[in-house]
Amino acid sequence: MNLFYEEAGAFKVGRVILEQGNAFQVETLHGKRSKVKGSSVMLRFESPTCAEFSQQMQALADEMDASFLWDCAPEGEFEFTAMAEEYFGEKPSAVQQAAVLTALHAAPVYFHRKGKGNYRAAPPDILKAALAGLEKKRLAAEQQQTWAEALVRRELPAGFQAHVAQLLVNPDKNSLEYKALMQACTEAGRSPDVLMIECGAFKTVHELMRAKFAAVYFPKGTRIDLPPPAVPEFIERLPMAEVRAFSIDDISTTEIDDAFSVVWLSDERARVGVHIAAPGLLIERGSPHDRVARERLSTVYAPGDKITMLPDDVVALSTLAEDTVAPCLSIYTDIDLTSGELIGDPVSRVERVPIAANLRHNLMDQAVSQEVLEDPAVASVPEVGEFFPALKVLWLGTKVLKHKRELVRGQPEKHARIDFNFYVDEDGKVEIVPRRRDAPLDLLVAEWMIFVNNQWGGLLHDHKVTGIYRIQPHMGRVRMSTHAAPHAGLGVPQYAWSTSPLRRYVDLINQQQLISVIQGSPAPYSATDADLLSAVNSFDVTYKAYAEFQQNMERYWCLRWIQQKGIRKFNGVVVKDELVRLEEIPLFVRLVGVTSPGRGVQVEVELDEVDELTLTVSCKLIALKQGRATRLLDDEDELPDDADALVEPGEAVAPQDEGQS
Repeated sequence: MNLFYEEAGAFKVGRVILEQGNAFQVETLHGKRSKVKGSSVMLRFESPTCAEFSQQMQALADEMDASFLWDCAPEGEFEFTAMAEEYFGEKPSAVQQAAVLTALHAAPVYFHRKGKGNYRAAPPDILKAALAGLEKKRLAAEQQQTWAEALVRRELPAGFQAHVAQLLVNPDKNSLEYKALMQACTEAGRSPDVLMIECGAFKTVHELMRAKFAAVYFPKGTRIDLPPPAVPEFIERLPMAEVRAFSIDDISTTEIDDAFSVVWLSDERARVGVHIAAPGLLIERGSPHDRVARERLSTVYAPGDKITMLPDDVVALSTLAEDTVAPCLSIYTDIDLTSGELIGDPVSRVERVPIAANLRHNLMDQAVSQEVLEDPAVASVPEVGEFFPALKVLWLGTKVLKHKRELVRGQPEKHARIDFNFYVDEDGKVEIVPRRRDAPLDLLVAEWMIFVNNQWGGLLHDHKVTGIYRIQPHMGRVRMSTHAAPHAGLGVPQYAWSTSPLRRYVDLINQQQLISVIQGSPAPYSATDADLLSAVNSFDVTYKAYAEFQQNMERYWCLRWIQQKGIRKFNGVVVKDELVRLEEIPLFVRLVGVTSPGRGVQVEVELDEVDELTLTVSCKLIALKQGRATRLLDDEDELPDDADALVEPGEAVAPQDEGQS
């Protein structure tokens, strides 16, 4: 005896070996033996053989049209045997009955199962909706296949371009586009990133990296479509500062938010002014421009590129551009021209400031050394013009400010390590220019910005107005707080970021609070304000993500520089395990196949096999050099906890240059 039975939702054929009550021991077509309950048996037959039965039954079932069966089906529930009689005649064979059962079971859209061997024809309206759904799925499958085939041919399907980056970073895995992309990647043997570049979705790896970053952090796009803010009438009534202010920035800086002035009061005394751009006068809390800044939290910087926190028109109205009169938040302090000591209490004002010049590092760095600034015989430097005497006064104060902070810190700061500036032209050619951290103009700007952030943090605290502070307990980590506390790393009693309101939302909030103190108006934010606390909680995470993007882009341009210059051999120093920092460019590489020579050992390495997409480069050790390098190793905390962040993309740490504006 043979059985046609159901097992695990499928119909099978088997030869009975042993019958035990209401159960059977059967042997399947493939020789497997299993136990079948009587309740699972649909049909019993003696002939044909199991193999012939299965073959004939399937052939008949394949010929049956589900739509025709539905037309023939009786109303209400029916058994498959009754349907077989209706379809084949009064006495259908076991093969014919099994074929009908198989056809009914394979068409759940047309027939709803109602128990063992029982079915009901789907109501017309439900059937119509189900068939429409099937057609939709069929068309979707065809579309997916068409897109996948186009991608395999390295053709970008129409409609993909608008959201390619989203497919790569945060896809809807149920979308046809994503399924087609994954199918194509499998067939083509490519990663999604590589396949999209080969299909022309991105012209370069640089374009791919920027698009992926923007898709995550700027899903609505990087453009800001807002009308220019109205300039309040009171700005024109602000007092005019009787100074000729000047800024000190890199040649590529367009968001100029700090400037200096020096006015001589006597042969022994001068008044130093530090002037900070005041977008806080233009942007009210809750305004559209404020909401954009709150969402972005910071300007994003990368070599040859940036995504500004504020709209271009707000920057244009606020930046301290040469030959303009800009609204500023200023702080003034007198300085003893003999000792460099600051005299009296600083005074803060909201005013308009004439900006006489924008001085640039690339024109001044070589001419303005520490020796030149401290040489009484040098009265002028052509590259600086009329502002050289003012630089000498600022440098005098810089040394005193730095010395006092280092006394509090208990040790001098180390600034000997080399930093690098990247310059990328429209054709993608990159130049990497080294700059020492201890360049006098860098120290000058950093010290005076620390002074301002310290003083204004104290001003907020003294007036019991909430501010956002950077605090660092002794031997602890830097963190954000709404309460004033010392910053041990800088050696100041409090430190409130206030000097970059065009570039950081924290600074903009602090500026709005400071303006209220100086003008005697209610502060926009209280200590328990939900918006302020949200900004505090979000800023570090966002700032770190932006810094990670900047680091990855700098690594990309380092690899491009290597290929453009055709240079393969570099000097470097071991900073941790097999991790080497190169001297010529700001690139970390990992030695392969060798034991670490030890931290601080100078080495010569050879680079090979640059991969721009993964930001990796192979490196082998050529030679060890005499001596140990300390110039490239300032402090242990120069390295992140996860040193792999320096050679693998995606795990960067936020910048720690607290004093830089």
